[in-house]
Amino acid sequence: MARAREDRPLFLFVNVSATHVPHGHYLGESSDSWQSQAALAYADEHLGNLVEGLTRDRRWLVIMCADHGDAFGEDGYHGRGITHPTVTNVPFACMVL
Repeated sequence: MARAREDRPLFLFVNVSATHVPHGHYLGESSDSWQSQAALAYADEHLGNLVEGLTRDRRWLVIMCADHGDAFGEDGYHGRGITHPTVTNVPFACMVL
């Protein structure tokens, strides 16, 4: 796709939506926990291959972030509809590769 559109900027959006609760059932668990983030672990394992492939022939502005976190019992809170550091502090990285 990038070669077919070399004359234009290309925007690629990757969303790993399976990280949203419920996700414990993917591993046969009855509840959600940070350990049951199997989809996130899978995406993280392959993210380097995606970035390497994209940046092989051209430069990219790469932005990686999350829209929110989840509380898994920290300070007695669970979920994401709350104002708690585990929910509001999200990973963010921006780089030109």
